[in-house]
Amino acid sequence: MSDMKAPPATSVWKLAGPGLVVAAAGIGSGDVVSATVGGAKYGVVLLWAIALGAFFKFVLSEGIARFQLATGQTVVEGWSAYLPRWVQYYFVFYLVLWTVAVSAALTNATGLGLANLTGGAIPQSWGAVLHSLVGGVLVWFGGYARFEQVMKLLVGVMGFSILVCAVLTLSDPAAALQGLVMPTIPDNSGTYVLSLIGGIGGSVTMLSYNYWMREEGMHGAGFLSYVRADVGIAYLFTAMFGLSIMLIANRAFFLPGVTITDAQAVPKMAETLGTILGSFGRMAYSAGFWAAVFASLLGVWQSVPYLYADLYSILTGATGDAREALTQVTSVPYRRALIFITLVPLPLAFTGSPLVVIVTYTIVGSLFVPFLAATLLYLNNRVAWTAAVPKNHWMTNLLLVGILALFLAVGSQEAMGALRRAGLL
Repeated sequence: MSDMKAPPATSVWKLAGPGLVVAAAGIGSGDVVSATVGGAKYGVVLLWAIALGAFFKFVLSEGIARFQLATGQTVVEGWSAYLPRWVQYYFVFYLVLWTVAVSAALTNATGLGLANLTGGAIPQSWGAVLHSLVGGVLVWFGGYARFEQVMKLLVGVMGFSILVCAVLTLSDPAAALQGLVMPTIPDNSGTYVLSLIGGIGGSVTMLSYNYWMREEGMHGAGFLSYVRADVGIAYLFTAMFGLSIMLIANRAFFLPGVTITDAQAVPKMAETLGTILGSFGRMAYSAGFWAAVFASLLGVWQSVPYLYADLYSILTGATGDAREALTQVTSVPYRRALIFITLVPLPLAFTGSPLVVIVTYTIVGSLFVPFLAATLLYLNNRVAWTAAVPKNHWMTNLLLVGILALFLAVGSQEAMGALRRAGLL
């Protein structure tokens, strides 16, 4: 496609689609549970941690997008061209583990969302199977344009439902504003704060933006400001969603002094909102949670096959038009990966994820964001660029170093926690 040097002034709103898709794909059940438990335990004092985590993911995603605008390559292609061969094999190993664990988590979460909406009429396990199959069919037959339309609809449902609940349950705006702009770390909360910052906004789904940029025809330096605005919209929405969940949990659990566990977060929140706001509150929250996890499932089902197809094209030595053809949504590698993602979580909907998969995924997966930060430090500083796209500013490099250090700490904590839960420590 030709380089478009001067996009129309209004195109930033048209091109908000990929950003919103990234936001929806990155918000999953883990974000909802983490923000709920945080709000229940600490109230509004950790709102700043969610905002900071979303900003860090913006920095990473902007770097991913800027590399592609400058080189015409995805980050995965950049790893192949400029980094040692073992990096590709590491990512293939990581991606398979990530696919199994995350697809199982997302299908179970969508099953829970449907069970909440139907009052248990549809069991969680069969709801999980249904969502996985429906997601696979929608991606197979829908193409990118229809997928984007469905994602925008789900974003509207999740955003409206959760934001309305947050506004209706907001009890102390001054305290909320203070918790947002004045960082405070309560006693014995350091580990949780790090996890909260690290968890918001997804991980591997950030790489999907490269492929959605191609679908939207974003090429060259002329799109730089629009891509930045698009990614900014994505993580502003991510932050607002996470902040809203924490504000609701503050009103539902923290102020009344109710203690909850991770497993209780979603059903207990719906039940409590039913008491506070009536049936509207219960249904609105349940609909918002379902839309959030189903959007995340669809985002993974549609985007992750791009990664498999891209890796296949690289490992088989395809170049030029042949490589581009292999990464189309109608290509054989893409569709085989889609079938794998659709079918692999089905048995786990009934038996639960095997402990070894969870432990291995947690240990390997926790290293992805620092790995991404480290590679962006190299790719966006040392690689020769031909397009008129700026390389990393010194402030961006400083932020990436901080993200690298922070997420290494978070990853170490998660790995140790997984080993302890498995009884290996």
